[in-house]
Amino acid sequence: MASQQRVEVLDFGGTDNIDLLISEVDKLVSLPDVYYRLETLIEHPGSSIADFSKVLSSDPDLCARLLSLANSAFYSFPASIESVDKAIQIIGVRQVRELVLATSILNVFNKMPLGMINMRLFWEHSIAVGVMAKSIGQYCNISQPERFYVAGLLHDIGRLVFFLKLPGLMHDLLLLRESREESLYVLELESLGYSHAEAGGRLLENWRVPLSIHEPVSFHHKPDLSLEFPQITAAVHVADFWVNKQQMGSSGDRFALPLYQSALKLLKLQSYELEEIWILAEDAMKDVMHQFLSQ
Repeated sequence: MASQQRVEVLDFGGTDNIDLLISEVDKLVSLPDVYYRLETLIEHPGSSIADFSKVLSSDPDLCARLLSLANSAFYSFPASIESVDKAIQIIGVRQVRELVLATSILNVFNKMPLGMINMRLFWEHSIAVGVMAKSIGQYCNISQPERFYVAGLLHDIGRLVFFLKLPGLMHDLLLLRESREESLYVLELESLGYSHAEAGGRLLENWRVPLSIHEPVSFHHKPDLSLEFPQITAAVHVADFWVNKQQMGSSGDRFALPLYQSALKLLKLQSYELEEIWILAEDAMKDVMHQFLSQ
């Protein structure tokens, strides 16, 4: 396994080789056509709800998941949403696009041979971070807090990239994590010169996912580097710290990284308020996990 690790580091180590790694992943996984068709409609102001509904209706499974989530505690709408048209009217086309993105990525990676990681625990952690980030946005009265959810949900997608393309390295790093009691994130940086955060952000950028998602993914461990969407990045960083502290699911890290106080300051939060936000988020968290993980 050690020789496999060396080959992987030689092939993909160093920041100049992130794009090579992403191009290799791109040969194996990609977003479905329905996502890009929605993106095209969003870019054309004349697109109607009927246009969006027609595209979504081409994927019945996706429609079912969308309606299920629209009726969950995540949105807490007082009346039942029974049609895709109604979901688009209430949630908005950009939010629908992001839910399609989240659902598609979950489906794509769940079909990959990622034997070293428990995918249920991975998505439990990811969903918890997404919902917690959204709840932080709501608590802080930031407009459109739903934007925070998908960035939080996808914050560790780069870890799946590593497990998929660097299995020898990740096997050895998991062992090293235990012997050194060190964060997997730190060990990634030591071995490759970049982490799952940069790899995940680059993959999403390559897939033409909006900057409001891929920038927070890239900088969720270094929130001070976020320039365009610092509030979303700070919320994802804080949410990730808190979910790790609560040991909700796992993406491979057992040893928590420190919380950036600058992120709390940007959000105008006190650390003691995180417990209250967590309690407020729990019902939505459980509901979203049920919607995503029971299918």
